[in-house]
Amino acid sequence: MLIVKKPDNAIIKEIAKQVKAGAVIIYPTDTAYAIGCDATNAKAVANIFKIKGRDAGKALPIICADVEMVKKYFLISPEIFSIVSKYWPGPLSTVIGAKNKIAKAVLLKGTAAVRVPNSDIARQLSAILGRPLVATSANVSGKPNCYSVIAFLRQFSHNPFVSIKQKAIAVDAGALKRRKPSTIVRFGKGGTIEVLRKGPVKF
Repeated sequence: MLIVKKPDNAIIKEIAKQVKAGAVIIYPTDTAYAIGCDATNAKAVANIFKIKGRDAGKALPIICADVEMVKKYFLISPEIFSIVSKYWPGPLSTVIGAKNKIAKAVLLKGTAAVRVPNSDIARQLSAILGRPLVATSANVSGKPNCYSVIAFLRQFSHNPFVSIKQKAIAVDAGALKRRKPSTIVRFGKGGTIEVLRKGPVKF
């Protein structure tokens, strides 16, 4: 695994290039470290499931560089947009329908939890890639979230999947503050809001 500490713009551009070619990355967000890939690359997405030991059929969270990218890749109504955009960039995800460019394995019934994170590195990676990034927590399914690359390496030290040892790139921004995962909401008819996961943003 290649570990990159405190990357500058040139290095982030190179990492984004590798992601576009199918690489898996471990990177910081505004909550915890995430493990991700190009959300439009079906093969890379399949690797995420194998690495985490995550059951197929479970959706994967997605982050976008900005609200314009959300509009490009997802079906977001003006009503929903007017609410969630108040909290972006930030730890609020909304479950919305995807357009056909997103890998099917990422989705559950055609939808995914999407947000614009308050993390410069995460947004920059997505912006340079020009595509949404998978942003599932960088942990073995069922294990605690990782707030540093060191914690990630310890948790995955016995992972047999070759991509995590040879083909993955870890962006090491140091230890992150321990924050709750993002709030996840789903909007229903008549403006109802269903909180699927409680987090920093309260409704």
